Amino acid sequence: MLILRRVAWLLLFLIVGIMLTNQYIIYTKIGSIKSAQDPQMMAVRVSQLYFDNAKLKAQLVERVNHETSLENSATNNLETQRILEKEREKYKIILGQTEVAGPGVTLSINHTLVTTQIIDLVNALRNSGAEAMSINEKRILTNTPMNQFNEQPNFVIKAIGDKDVLYDSLTRPGGILDLITNGQAERQDEIVLPKATL
Repeated sequence: MLILRRVAWLLLFLIVGIMLTNQYIIYTKIGSIKSAQDPQMMAVRVSQLYFDNAKLKAQLVERVNHETSLENSATNNLETQRILEKEREKYKIILGQTEVAGPGVTLSINHTLVTTQIIDLVNALRNSGAEAMSINEKRILTNTPMNQFNEQPNFVIKAIGDKDVLYDSLTRPGGILDLITNGQAERQDEIVLPKATL
C-alpha cells in the first residue's frame, strides 16, 4: 500500500509539472501574440490558448481524481499496480522519456518555416489527435523551443496517432497544409520516434 501511495504521488507530481510547463508555454505564446499586427487574428489565438489552458486544467482535475480513486479503492493490488504502471508509461511518453512507436503520418516540407508556422503546425497536429511528434528526428514536447528549427531548409515531421484522421486533417481542402504551409503527407503503419534529448 505504501508503494502504491508513493507511485500515486509521483504521478501526481508529474501531472502538476506538465501543467506548469504547459501554462508557462501558453503565457509565453500570449506574450508573443500581443506583438502581432492583426488584432482580429490575435484575439482568435488568445481565445484558443485560454480554451486549451482550461482544457488542461480539467484534465489535471480528472487525473487527480482518478489517482485518488485508485488509491482509495485498492482492493486488488495486482490490478491497481497494472493500472498505475500503464499510467506511468503514458506519462513517460508525454515527457519524452522513452522511445515510442505506432501508426501515424509523415509530413515532408521542402522549404523553411518561421517559428509561428511551426507552432501552428504542431498545435494543429495535436488538436487532430497526435499523441507524439518529432521534427527532423528531434522529439517534440510541450516545452520544446520551436525557434531552433527556423533556419532549417526542409522538414520531416512525424506524428503518431490515428493515421487516417491525421492524414485527412493535413490534406483536406482548408486543412492544415492549406492554412499553414504546403508539403507531402503520407500514412504510415509504423512510425518510431526517439526519446527526447536535453
